[in-house]
Amino acid sequence: MMPAVLHSTSTEPDSTNNTQTPRRHLLLSQDFKTLTNIDTIRENLRLLDEEETFIDTALDTILSNESELHSILGRLDDIRPSLSTLQIDTSVLWETIHGTSHLAEKISDKVRQLDQEQSRAKEAIRYVEDVQELRYCVAGVQEAMKRKDYEEAAGLLQRASHIDSAILQGTLAEFTVPTSENPDHPSKTLADAKSSLFTIFSQCFDDAVAQRNETAITRYFKLFPLIHCQTQGLDKYSHFVCNIIKARCAEELKIGEVASPIYFADALTRLFENIAVLIDQHQPFVETHYGGGKMLRVIQRLQEEADTQSSTHLDRFLQARKLESKLVEIQSLSITKTRLNTMNRSTGIQPTPSPVVSEATHALVDPRTLDINLLELSLISQRSTLFHSFIHERANEEMETFAHDEKQEDIIMNGKDKRYYGDNGLLLSSVLTKRMKEVMNIYLVIDEYLLKGNVEKAMLLDTYDPDVGHTSTCVDDIFFILKKVLKRSITTCEPEVVRSTVRAVTRVLETGFLQLLEQKMNTTFSGHESGSRNAEKLLEQAKINYMVVLNNMDVSTEYTHQLVKELIVEANELVWKNKKQDIDSVEQMLVELEAVTEKFQRLLKNGIEQLMSQILKPRIRPMFQESYHEVKYVLDEEEYNEADVEDLFVKRFRNGFDVLMNLYRSTLTTNNFSVLVGLVFDATALQWERIIAQTRFNEYGALRFDKDLRSIVQYFSGIVEWLSRDRFTRVYQMSTLLNFEQPSEIYEHWGSKAGSVSWRLTVTEVKKIMALRLDFDTEQISSLSL
Repeated sequence: MMPAVLHSTSTEPDSTNNTQTPRRHLLLSQDFKTLTNIDTIRENLRLLDEEETFIDTALDTILSNESELHSILGRLDDIRPSLSTLQIDTSVLWETIHGTSHLAEKISDKVRQLDQEQSRAKEAIRYVEDVQELRYCVAGVQEAMKRKDYEEAAGLLQRASHIDSAILQGTLAEFTVPTSENPDHPSKTLADAKSSLFTIFSQCFDDAVAQRNETAITRYFKLFPLIHCQTQGLDKYSHFVCNIIKARCAEELKIGEVASPIYFADALTRLFENIAVLIDQHQPFVETHYGGGKMLRVIQRLQEEADTQSSTHLDRFLQARKLESKLVEIQSLSITKTRLNTMNRSTGIQPTPSPVVSEATHALVDPRTLDINLLELSLISQRSTLFHSFIHERANEEMETFAHDEKQEDIIMNGKDKRYYGDNGLLLSSVLTKRMKEVMNIYLVIDEYLLKGNVEKAMLLDTYDPDVGHTSTCVDDIFFILKKVLKRSITTCEPEVVRSTVRAVTRVLETGFLQLLEQKMNTTFSGHESGSRNAEKLLEQAKINYMVVLNNMDVSTEYTHQLVKELIVEANELVWKNKKQDIDSVEQMLVELEAVTEKFQRLLKNGIEQLMSQILKPRIRPMFQESYHEVKYVLDEEEYNEADVEDLFVKRFRNGFDVLMNLYRSTLTTNNFSVLVGLVFDATALQWERIIAQTRFNEYGALRFDKDLRSIVQYFSGIVEWLSRDRFTRVYQMSTLLNFEQPSEIYEHWGSKAGSVSWRLTVTEVKKIMALRLDFDTEQISSLSL
């Protein structure tokens, strides 16, 4: 309470006049004797009066609190005796604490000295105990080895390894451990014992393996870690499991049925399966006695053995299937064919058939045998990729258990050049991978040879049967071949093989199939003579042949899209070495293959336009002339009713159009016919516009024309699934103009009043069409402001 009152009384004047304090200080510091100006003197006098008033107010405030100050001072006088007593008690307490603290410090020093002496005593005892432990282990190892109790000897050696090396090399151990029987330094004795035990374990392990004594194999395999020979033990065990693989492969090659079409693919599959089973079966055993991740050392050796055995299988495969001889023969045939074709082109003779056709009787390059060889090669590649994925996945799992423990990794990579190994501890480029690349190069040569030959054969044997379908046989045959080739390449699970195959297929489609179709298009009508016998029949057949070529291109486009979709789905279902990267690469290649459809569509579009311009378009004008024979649009009421009953133009036009389009409707595919009939509709609308522009109308005739137009458009709607009336918009607008009651009615349909109608006719054309009405005033039409 007291400090608060004091604070309030002492600060109240200042708190109300904080802003005046600097000015008062400045005023009182002036030398009034130096003032000479009357105004300045008066101003200072005024300020002094204000200062005096302020001081008086402050003094009054302090005096008003006098009683409260006396009360506070009284309280201080009351507590003064208590404060004196408290001061005395505090001094006594401080002296007591100071003495106690000094005593505690002395005791602590004594305790620290005792702890240090105790620690040294314990260290000495522990040192002596470790020396005794060392002496026991050294003696025990020697004794156990004499009794051939190798488990106990290994255990004692392991116990000795836990003793600090400083103790092992210390003077106490040097003088106390050696005995008359073992006078050597304990470190040398233990090293000699380790070396002897390793030699014994290795010999016994090898003997157990030779005798196929699984119990002994297990017994001695477990002892290697006890003497800190993990790497050597894992190598011994790796050698043991690799011998199992080697024996099985030797037996396989000895009794295997090499004549079986896919024998070597199955043999390699069994090799990979045996390795996978060994890894699964032995991994828990190795981890139990050697620790997690140690199976990787065995997997490394199994990878090397897989390289060795698979190379042996592949050598036998190449020899048994005579692939190298076939490769030479294929290259020779291809060179011969190329030379013959070059000579034939220079002399104007048609190119010779493919070697696949001309040499079909050659046993070495028999297409059916080569096809089986390709199947076997694709299976070998697929199984190799599957094995690669399996062994790398297991190696990654093993390496993850180390958690960057360099000491454990050193055990695995001991004696290996890390430059040639990946992060998972396996070879970056195995022998199997290299050999498979070599073998698959043979695959690509044979595959392209068969592909070209089979496609050429399909084109040579091409026939067309209208009862079977809209296309000739070559389309189904070729795309069956392409589907088989591409699917087989994808099953190899090798992106490079897929890439090369896609390129080969693209070349065949572009330079073989597509060029041949284009050649047929260009030569279909070249031999036709209009004046010869059966000219009409020959022309009809030429049209059919031309349309079949168009159908082939249309269906080929559809088949290509469908094939790419199927291949992408199949690629995603297979196992790849680098799944996401490889699948993305394959999908990109297939998309590039799909781009060939653009060339099909471009050639198809040109072909349909050529068919339209050269064959159909010249017949549209005569068809209109025949349909409009004795038909007019200047009618009286009686003639209008008669024309409505007879409907001559519509009947003639429908009949003429059916005759014109029946052959195309029955021969072309739905897509091609839709495109062609669209072009015919466009030409029909254009020709009709020309005819209208040259025809005269009256009111009844305009009504008759509108009926004819709507009947024909309705007829066209029945020809195709969907008819765009936009093709006949201009004709419809002409009919609308012709059916006005008077020319000024155009104002209700033009400009801002047109609504959603978009006029396709220009102002000049509008006036020209309206002028066709004989009953319209030409001056009124000319004066229209549009």
